[in-house]
Amino acid sequence: MQTKKLYYTDCNLDTFSATVLSCVQEGDLWQILLDQTAFYPTGGGQACDQGTLGDARVLEVLEQGETVMHFCDKPLSSGETVTGVLDWSRRLDQMQQHAGEHIVSGLINKHFGLHNVGFHVGAETVTIDFDGPLTTPQLDMIEQLANEAIWKNLPVHCSYPSQEELAALSYRSKKQLPWPVRIVEFPGYDICACCGVHVAHTGQIGLIKLLSCIKFHQGVRIEMVCGSRALALLNRIYEQNRLVS
Repeated sequence: MQTKKLYYTDCNLDTFSATVLSCVQEGDLWQILLDQTAFYPTGGGQACDQGTLGDARVLEVLEQGETVMHFCDKPLSSGETVTGVLDWSRRLDQMQQHAGEHIVSGLINKHFGLHNVGFHVGAETVTIDFDGPLTTPQLDMIEQLANEAIWKNLPVHCSYPSQEELAALSYRSKKQLPWPVRIVEFPGYDICACCGVHVAHTGQIGLIKLLSCIKFHQGVRIEMVCGSRALALLNRIYEQNRLVS
């Protein structure tokens, strides 16, 4: 059965109701299937959402075919209606990091012709791998332009173009994808095939800060932080400098 994916229709939805279709114990957890969900499953370089379903904690969410499975610490009864509540700070953080990556990758591709060949949202930072070299002045320019995209508070568009529209579209993708393809567009900055969940407007990203750039294979690996992570990092650095002074 196909789970209705509420996270694609409203990225800011943090509370929802759903019907429990099945609940099966798997080890120490219970695998719960709902008719619809706002919990995003792990995928596309982005970690899954966490939160609660009723009084059960959602610890992991995975996509299995067309269904989204929730792994919880307590069982739920099949047929019951439950309220799902997302850990919103976790979801917003993931959206900020992923959206920031889109803007940076799109700008680097646009200005220097390099391709994003790897991307991961870690516990503390985001890493992006590119297939060519970048200089410090180039990265300074990219950081400035990326933050200008935030200040413009641009709407983020997600769509499923028809086969004809997709064939005529120039978009970033790491591999050839079968139709239908979900396209995410940051107007003027990036257009990319992506299954992730993103902010509704670029202003929600808050801030993009590039931290480092090292040689990696035939190209480079950039480390960066966005949004609340960037603010927390800058606050820590400021406090360290204040104590040293």
